[in-house]
Amino acid sequence: MPSPKRILISGYYGLRNTGDEAVLSAIIQGFRARYADIQITVLSADPEETERTHGVRAVARMSPALVRAAIRECDLFISGGGSLLQDATSFKSLAYYLLVIAEAKRQKLPVMILGQGIGPLRRSASQRLTARALNGVDIITVRDLQSADLLRQIGVSGRIEVTADPTLILNPCPQDEAGRLLAEAGISPGEDVTAVSLRGWPERPGLEEAISKALADLADKLPSKLLLLAMQWPDDMTIARHAARGISPDKVAVQPEAWTAEQMLGVLARCRFVVAMRLHALIFAASVEVPSLGILYDPKVEQFALMTGQEGITLEDTMAGLLPDQASAAWYKRDSLAEKLKTSVPAMKSAADRNFLLAEELLRKV
Repeated sequence: MPSPKRILISGYYGLRNTGDEAVLSAIIQGFRARYADIQITVLSADPEETERTHGVRAVARMSPALVRAAIRECDLFISGGGSLLQDATSFKSLAYYLLVIAEAKRQKLPVMILGQGIGPLRRSASQRLTARALNGVDIITVRDLQSADLLRQIGVSGRIEVTADPTLILNPCPQDEAGRLLAEAGISPGEDVTAVSLRGWPERPGLEEAISKALADLADKLPSKLLLLAMQWPDDMTIARHAARGISPDKVAVQPEAWTAEQMLGVLARCRFVVAMRLHALIFAASVEVPSLGILYDPKVEQFALMTGQEGITLEDTMAGLLPDQASAAWYKRDSLAEKLKTSVPAMKSAADRNFLLAEELLRKV
């Protein structure tokens, strides 16, 4: 009888980011659907939380000895999902993920980059080191064409396929659970809800104040209640609570506690429209065919809006006070935006599933 397959997953896990935890949930679900007895280990910033939440083994991602040992014990190394390979957050973050990939290659393991968004890579050193680490990787799948183009531009060769973000395979929580969560947030049954997902962005001083004012104006324009969400808990709560203070209490609700990815999907499925900076809020909304307006603070947000035929507003226009008008205009054409999702999303979900077909191909060779 063959031994169970063993995989090791590296990513931004154990840090209470709903989007990244959703990526991990999707990767685990995708593998377990194909291998009932698969053994999964995750490199995590909070191993106990990851083990409790996802039902997998986890080890401390910043312990070189534990990471090397975990790599030795696995059959396939996955650098999984999200925007890991970029230097906008920090060069240090990029270097960490590249070093782990390099260690897996050094130990001659099959390595897969799974459903990632690549870039930006602003420094020449970032481009050079990324190309060096990724050349020789067995399979690279990326969630958009721009990521594939960037990899080829910096000199990455080998097998690169455009698939989709793995979180598109996730299902929302049951409707009654979503209803309970909405009630706990202060949303009455039958209320028209517009979800809003914000994040701080230090590169734009004054953005928080500009968005807070814009949301107050938007709340006055729309016959809809705003629900302010936190995809990164509790960090996003700072800007959400600040924004809520400027809005009439009967026009706004705030997420009261951290929700799982499946719960967030269930809540968004009960909303009629979404305004979001966070990419995975837009991905979740598209997944349940809820139209959106993306605040385009990063190329990845713009790329996703274009891929799904949804609306977008630049940071410059947001800072200039144009968000209420653009968001309300998009809100009133929700039906036509939702029709575009019915065309684009099924193909994206199929592409997301292909990530796991390709991983299975690698595991069959082990």
